[in-house]
Amino acid sequence: MNTKHLFHLLLITAIVTSCTDDESSTNPSIIDYSTYDTNNNPTMLNVNSAEILGSFSSGVFIEGRTVNISDFQISQYLVTQQLYKAVMSFDSNSNATPSEYGDSSAIKSGEEQALRPVENVSWFDAVYFCNMLSKLNNLNAVYTITDIVRNATKSITSAIVVADHTQNGYRLPTEAEWELAARGGNPDADCWSYYYAGVDSKESGNTIDAALDSVGWYNCNGATGTTTDNTIKYGPHQVGLKAPNALGAYDMSGNLWEWCYDWSADIVAGNATNHTGADEGTTKVLRGGSWNHGWATFCGVGIRHESIPDKSCNYYGFRVARSR
Repeated sequence: MNTKHLFHLLLITAIVTSCTDDESSTNPSIIDYSTYDTNNNPTMLNVNSAEILGSFSSGVFIEGRTVNISDFQISQYLVTQQLYKAVMSFDSNSNATPSEYGDSSAIKSGEEQALRPVENVSWFDAVYFCNMLSKLNNLNAVYTITDIVRNATKSITSAIVVADHTQNGYRLPTEAEWELAARGGNPDADCWSYYYAGVDSKESGNTIDAALDSVGWYNCNGATGTTTDNTIKYGPHQVGLKAPNALGAYDMSGNLWEWCYDWSADIVAGNATNHTGADEGTTKVLRGGSWNHGWATFCGVGIRHESIPDKSCNYYGFRVARSR
């Protein structure tokens, strides 16, 4: 092969390679990760290990099931638009401002746009974000993500994701971790059996429940924060405006449905240790309820929801976790 033909072959190979989208495709020699401001990092809450003897009729801690969970951390707040932009701006393949309720959207008076939770992110986008946040903090990535496919808005719609929860990087909470944190982190405390994250209610299970006003946003209090009707909505609200639960976590009932790591599957009696869900499936778990598709009953800490992992909408968001 002459030199001219070899050059053409190398040029074609370079062009094809540059179009391949995987989590390492952003050139580290061009982007200086050291410029990331670690002050943007999420505040993390420690959750101690627990052995939970199930006693509920819904959720993961059902009667007849014993669940053991190791020490971990979970973020105090949902991932905000500010944090998401600060992290994903370092990745040219990603959309750092995906929220439908972004800068040009309506916002309730007195709230700060940057502190509204990021939404309109798929499950794949969420795990990709976790890896980026780990990279920016020199932590070991939990996820190996390959064969990434994105849509026109740069949201990830397909990928192969393999998790190693022994790594020290950021990740999504498992469903069991999420519920342990939402219930306050202590199975022996009175708040463990509360219907919502941080408050109980005599009206629990109803579509409309004013008791939720103190801890969460749902589709009947979005206008003022007080239960009235479901005709006026501002979308998701600034994080941390309602009261926290006993652990100190905010918005675990209402505001946005939160992606968990697990494939959705039936919860069955028996023993489970650091359970990460089914080995495979078609839908991923979401928890917590939201401002939309969010009657009060859906905001209970034991209520499970699911969706295909490529779906992104204005009432899906997430918070992060870490093993410790």
